[in-house]
Amino acid sequence: MSAGAFAFLVLIAVGASACGRRGALEPPPDPNAVAKAANEDPNRPQIAHKPKPVVPPKEPFVLDPLL
Repeated sequence: MSAGAFAFLVLIAVGASACGRRGALEPPPDPNAVAKAANEDPNRPQIAHKPKPVVPPKEPFVLDPLL
């Protein structure tokens, strides 16, 4: 087997082994199920938190000219 073919097979094996999670498949969610809130405490008011603004880096990135 040539080195190129061996490298191709190794690349395919590594790529195929990295897809998905290990274990059994999960069943799809029930379409009739009622969605639950993350915090179901009725005495606590719901507060929407604003995300922090994204700060761009000051130094340029190597691949910036490609954009």
